[in-house]
Amino acid sequence: MARTLCFLHRVPYRSGLADQFSIAYDVYLDILDGIDRHVQSALHRDTPNWHMLNACAPCFYKLEDKTPLKFSFLATMDGNQSLKLVDNVFRVGTPRKDSRTCRTDIWLSPDEVDQFKDEVRSSKQSVASTSVEHMVNGDDDDSMLNLEGDEEPDESTICFKRWRNAGPEARTKMFALFAVTGIFTCICRHGQLLVLCDMIRSSELMKYPLAIVNKLLHVYGHDIGLGYDIACKFTKTLSRSSLGSHAKEQRMFGIVLVFHGHSHNCLCQVYWHPMYRDGVGKEDFEGCECLYSESNALACGTRLATAFHRHQAIEQFFGFWSEQKHADSGKFIFNNYKQALDIIAEGTHKLEMYAQQLKTSDDDYEDYLRQECAYLLALKAEPPELLRKVDYMAALGHLEATGTDACTSETAFKALNNPNLNNCMDEKEARKIRNAYHTLWKRYQLRKEEVIRLEDELEIVDRWLPGMPEFEEMIVELRQRDYCLALDNLERLVVQRLLELTKLGMNGIGYKLREKIGKALWAFNPPRPELSWNDIVEMVSLADFDLLRNARQDIRELPWAQRANCDAMNTYFNVKRAWEEIACLNVEISCLFTWMVDEHVDFYCAIQGCYLVDAPLAYELSVRWQYRDKIHEKVVQWLYKASKLSGFTGSLSYGRQLGRNVALVADIPPPSWAVFTIADDAADESEDESEIPGVMNEEDAGNLVDFIDNLGIRTSE
Repeated sequence: MARTLCFLHRVPYRSGLADQFSIAYDVYLDILDGIDRHVQSALHRDTPNWHMLNACAPCFYKLEDKTPLKFSFLATMDGNQSLKLVDNVFRVGTPRKDSRTCRTDIWLSPDEVDQFKDEVRSSKQSVASTSVEHMVNGDDDDSMLNLEGDEEPDESTICFKRWRNAGPEARTKMFALFAVTGIFTCICRHGQLLVLCDMIRSSELMKYPLAIVNKLLHVYGHDIGLGYDIACKFTKTLSRSSLGSHAKEQRMFGIVLVFHGHSHNCLCQVYWHPMYRDGVGKEDFEGCECLYSESNALACGTRLATAFHRHQAIEQFFGFWSEQKHADSGKFIFNNYKQALDIIAEGTHKLEMYAQQLKTSDDDYEDYLRQECAYLLALKAEPPELLRKVDYMAALGHLEATGTDACTSETAFKALNNPNLNNCMDEKEARKIRNAYHTLWKRYQLRKEEVIRLEDELEIVDRWLPGMPEFEEMIVELRQRDYCLALDNLERLVVQRLLELTKLGMNGIGYKLREKIGKALWAFNPPRPELSWNDIVEMVSLADFDLLRNARQDIRELPWAQRANCDAMNTYFNVKRAWEEIACLNVEISCLFTWMVDEHVDFYCAIQGCYLVDAPLAYELSVRWQYRDKIHEKVVQWLYKASKLSGFTGSLSYGRQLGRNVALVADIPPPSWAVFTIADDAADESEDESEIPGVMNEEDAGNLVDFIDNLGIRTSE
């Protein structure tokens, strides 16, 4: 920046100019921060947690007679490792002391985060240990999401490992270089930042989302819908933490992100994916990805900055980001409303066709989802009887191998009594043979006792031997089991590889591995049915391959597993979510419009209150008021455009905030954009439902516009 200014002013650049510019810029931002504090105080916006409670008007503005929704608001959280800060130990020179701290209250302090640093370990110790002998053990590290101690493996853990293993191994060694390794943020569905914290010398530990949830529960309370890429795993951790009972009382609900959800296993999807969760509408919960695509540009200027200047740059970014998201809120509502109406129109037509062809109804689709969930839950664990038979077969194998070794050692032991051989052998070798003989026969006896114990449990009279029907059936069952476990591991590795792969243009990767897998599949008797390309492209996600496994129960004839019924079910839930989106948007339109009118009134009252006692502050308020008025005019244009959509069921009208003094708006002229909205509505409808007191005709409207346009000039004089 200093070099650019020197070029524009035709001044030779000197290194000292950069320092001077940095100091001047800090002073400039200090001045702006002081002005902001005076403005916020004049508007009565300096109460604790005011930013969080008013971060997003469509989400948090509470109106009387508001249509109740399942969730009070929807948000998403995630971590990002771009905005790092290099440790001073690795820098040249001695760092200067800087006592300056963050200017805003959007940050969680390290102490607020660290109070949850031992939650995962504590929750693990509170759960009884479970045998995981029959689970597939991966060899991956904890580079992406180091929980400092995992819980027992389950379906959610499988999904969790996919995201944890997405990071390269080198990340585990990078944390010593950085004092801060990134940020963890939470934003609402409109993109407004709610709260964030630094990730200090670590990857995305569970203490960060736990601290975020603690803040959300403290400020917002009940019925929060929160998206997270591993919500399936995190919800389990949350329930076992110190926040578990409070989160349950407040009915907090976790949801997996739409894009990330398709890499979760099938059971996880039918329970956690937004498509099947009532009340979430068409929200995708991928807002953090959009946020980080913008904030990543700060990385080049923050990694070598001081801790204060890094926070300052991030706060500046989020300040502008917040203004932009508010300016885009009207467009957001219009686009979502239009998308929902299109989905309803197209989906309703398809459902009518499905009803005629498949003879299905809405109740059938709901039942299909329940049946699929019940089936997948049954596959979550192998039958206990099968596991005991697996143990029995393994014990037989161990017994046979140990018996062979014991017989071999017995032959060598008896040979010691042969004088000819004994003379050729030293004492050390003889002692080794005796020890091996005694050890192997003791081991054989233990193996034999284990086999007898399992035979008693399974009530087996005659020991299974090769050639017996029971033995051969179990061999086939073991092959089926190994196939399913191998498919689980293959699916995990495929997802991991897709997430890590950067050389997307390279072909032929993993050729030898594919050859081995192919030969192994064809070795089955009979071979596994070969998938056609049409079968593959019909799979919505990788998890749909769960349904192609030749499991113990043949599901191919069940209604919910048939492709046509699956398509109809997904169409039904898509339309259902679209109707929920319409209901949510109707509420958000009223909240946003009412908030903009009330802000207009707040500015008007603040200017009147400061006009005589603090003219400079009154002028600053008037300048900001005019700017906000222009922004709100654009927002209302999009809201008005949405109200003209065919199928619009909301109301672009002024409501009433809970606890707000109604008399405030009575004697204050409405904003110009509200007047234009009223005029447009009057031209289209005989009855105007959004009338605001104070404007009786077009002449009053014109006088109001002139008053607002000239307000800044009169104030400055």
